[in-house]
Amino acid sequence: MAEMTVCAETVRYDVDDHGVLVLTLSRPGRRNMWTVTMEDEFYAGLDRAAGDDRVRVIVVTGAGEDFCPGLDPEVLDGIRGGSRYTTNRRPQTHATTVPKPVIGAINGACAGIGLAQALCFDYRFAVDGAKFTTAFSKRGLPAEDASAWMLTRLVGPAHALDLLASARVFTAEEAHALGVVQKLSRPGEVLTDAVAYARAMATRVSPVAMAMIKSQVWRDCETTMEQARVRAQYLLALAKAQPDFQEGVRSLVEKRPASFGPYQPLNL
Repeated sequence: MAEMTVCAETVRYDVDDHGVLVLTLSRPGRRNMWTVTMEDEFYAGLDRAAGDDRVRVIVVTGAGEDFCPGLDPEVLDGIRGGSRYTTNRRPQTHATTVPKPVIGAINGACAGIGLAQALCFDYRFAVDGAKFTTAFSKRGLPAEDASAWMLTRLVGPAHALDLLASARVFTAEEAHALGVVQKLSRPGEVLTDAVAYARAMATRVSPVAMAMIKSQVWRDCETTMEQARVRAQYLLALAKAQPDFQEGVRSLVEKRPASFGPYQPLNL
């Protein structure tokens, strides 16, 4: 990476000179199992990326051979005993609101809250053979953090019910066939593949357009077609007033690659 790694206790923040941030869940001694500290640091990393002019696309992966196999059993045992997980908790769908694409590079086991987080990413790569499970029903819990909503829209209600109610283990290959994962990678290549995809977006595409389209994809599915059409008209007028539109047209006329500036926050 071109920029120095910034290390929190459980999440690493690396930005390269192409505008790609790699956020790495980093508790390799505990297989990157989720904790309150990791949750806070992960969301802090997303917040930082949203306002970081260097960052255009975000890639999330895990240290070592696992992505995130769920909540740390030590934390879960404390909850069973009556302790609170946390107070004033952030919505677990926070990644869907970040105005920059979030790409998953799922390098190994992905379960429970780890899978719930991955479902909130905009696009997912997974290594061949990686194991997935929703896990919730085996712990006497409902589908957490909008995972039922996400899975139903990705794979349909019957497959979503199967994955959630049975909590069975399924592989990356099945996840890809169902639509949970969009791309498969060979062992050792998932982060490289995800970063290459992210770099192509970061270097070729308007940051304003990416933010608007992400907002449309996540929000329009909760509206009618007519509401989506009206909102698209509003966003079109807003986009035409931005420097990215001027540069996009100018680069087309001048037959050269576009050179877009950093993302400037918009109320979408």
